[in-house]
Parts: sequence; C-alpha cells; structure tokens
Amino acid sequence: MRYKILIADDNKLVLALIKHTFVAESDKYELFTATNGKEAYEKAYEIKPDLILLDWEMPIMSGLQTLEAIKNEPLITDTPVIVITASDILLEAFDAGAVDFIHKPIRQNELMVRVKSTLSMFKLFNGIVKQSEKLEQQSFALERQKREIELEKKKADSLLLNILPYEIAEQLKNKGEVTAKHYRRVSVLFTDFKGFTKISEQLSSKEIIKELGICFEKFDDIIDKHYIEKIKTIGDAYMCAGGLPLRNKSNPIDVVLAGLQIQKFMTEFNKIKKSLNQPEWLLRLGVHTGEVIAGVIGKKKFAYDIWGDTVNTASRMESSGEVGKVNISGDTYKFVKAYFDCTYRGKIKAKNKGEIDMYFVNGLKEEYAAHGDLTNPNAVFHEILSTF
Repeated sequence: MRYKILIADDNKLVLALIKHTFVAESDKYELFTATNGKEAYEKAYEIKPDLILLDWEMPIMSGLQTLEAIKNEPLITDTPVIVITASDILLEAFDAGAVDFIHKPIRQNELMVRVKSTLSMFKLFNGIVKQSEKLEQQSFALERQKREIELEKKKADSLLLNILPYEIAEQLKNKGEVTAKHYRRVSVLFTDFKGFTKISEQLSSKEIIKELGICFEKFDDIIDKHYIEKIKTIGDAYMCAGGLPLRNKSNPIDVVLAGLQIQKFMTEFNKIKKSLNQPEWLLRLGVHTGEVIAGVIGKKKFAYDIWGDTVNTASRMESSGEVGKVNISGDTYKFVKAYFDCTYRGKIKAKNKGEIDMYFVNGLKEEYAAHGDLTNPNAVFHEILSTF
C-alpha cells in the first residue's frame, strides 16, 4: 500500500525539500503538490489523501482557511493535517483541526518521524473505527436475528396455542412431553347438525365451509367466555369440555349455560336463514358430566384429546336430544338443578348405553336470569358462581 500525501506550500524550495525527504522510500508514498490554499483544498477533495502537509502562510486561501474548509467537507474531514509554520500559531492550528505541526526551517528527520507517527496513529485509529463499525454491524445483525427468532417463536407459540390449551402448550415446551391426566369431574358438550347431508346437497362446498365457519366461530366465542376448552370438530360435529386442563367445580354449570347460549344463537341464525329462504341449520346439543382421561397424542401433529365413557355418553346425549334443545344426563342434572329450570324426559334408551335419565334444560331459573333472558345470568348468579 502506498500512502497518498498532499504537500501544500507556495515556496518551491520547501516543496523540493519535502519531496526529497521521501525519495529513499518512494515505494511507500505517492506525493501530490499544491502551491496555494484553494488548490490544496480542491486537490484534497479530488484525491482523498491519507495525509496533508499544510503551510500556514498560503496565498489565495490562508492555511487556517484551507484547514477549516477541509474540516467542513464530510468526504475529507477525517484526513489528518500536519501544519508547517515559522510562527507561533499552534493553539489556533490545533483548534482548527490540525493533528501535529512542524516548525520551519524543516528538519528532514523530524519530518519523517512526524509523518510516520501520524500515519501509523491514523491507521490504528481507522482500524479501530472499522472494527467498531464491523462489531456494530454484527451486533445489529445479531439483534435483527434475535428479533426474527423471537418473531418466529411467537408465531410458533401462537400456532401451538391454536392447537393446544395454554397450560398444555407450556408443559410441552418446557418438558418436551405431556403426561396424561385423570379428571374426576368434567362436563363434555357435543353438537351436531340434523340433516347435514341434505343441507350439503343444496349448497356448494364453499358455502358449506362458510356457514360452518360462522357457526363454529360463534361457538368458540361463547365457550371462551365460560372457560371451556374446545377439543375438536369432526365434520359438522363440535366437541368441547369444561373442567380441564384447569380443574374447577363449576364446569357443569358453565357448560350447560354455554349450551343454552349456543342454541339461542342458532335460533337467531335460523330466523335470518328462513327470511332469506335459505336452508336452516338445525342443531342438537348434549351434555354429560363424569370422569375422563386427557392428554396429547401424536409426535408430529399434536392434538389434545379426552377419552373415557363420559365422552361416549355425552355423544349419546346429543344424538338422543332434539333440535333447539339442550339435552343433559342425570349426572349433569344433579350439579345444575339448583340454577336451571329443567324438564325430566324419563329414562331414554341410548345406543350401547341402555336407559339413561335425561333432562331438557329450559333455561336459567327466573331468579338467576337478567332482564327475563333465560340464557343471560344476572349478578346474583355470578356471585354464587364465584364461590365455586
């Protein structure tokens, strides 16, 4: 590497002396000259030298004016300047941005020492600056990478939470596995649309998906308000459960109330369908309370699911029910009878289950209903529920 040095002096003898100083090491230095301040500034801007040797007493632009012009130009402001002077202007020169000085008459040995010292110092300084910039870029890249990882983690967590309950997702992330748990009191709710095959014949696939989406999204909203966990959908069937993964004693009441609100929504939904002369979506809904085993199945595609006779019985409550009704088992009834008005249906034969006590839930008891709406609990009801 050859250093580019700009020598600015109006005295030809001084210029010759300085140039002669570098003859022995001409392979290391490339020399440029200027004989006035304006020319020195213009050449500095053009060649971007590594060092400027600047005479303080210069025509057209003085050394001070030239130095100030150089320091005010962003492209060359960092170029080191050694002032050559016969007068005592050191403080003024340093204030203007000079890094060193050489007194006239010039001694060649001193000149080379100061030139090499300044170039070495600025080479080191520039190396530090470049290293700092490199570290800053690396730091920025790492920070950006960290943000990208965090964003991807949030996406993964969000996706996991769409598949699994929060508590189960956290356990899976922290331990890498989920242990199946036994629950003594869980209320399982099933829904199914009567005559879905007939509806399918009247609608396109896109329309069916759209209609099911509207219904199931509303079901999701309703059960979320009652701390009920959605388990899965199977075709046109919807399954959820209360009392897991966080155990609670209020789940029979929560689930029955959610069932009433789901049927209320479907009634309003079908009024609109009927007014538009479109097929109605007639819903059966059943609830049963009992023991279940809950856990995560699969290694690549996780699914939180529940098993046990309670699930099968809840399914029978749905299939043994009637459109627009909330059909519950005797086991659920004993937990909710104090709060809901129910009609005993008797012992109803259920497939592979024999005869089961079943009840239709007509709505909240009047003393627990807000503004006469038997699906909307009042403050008294919420106060009682808070004690569970």
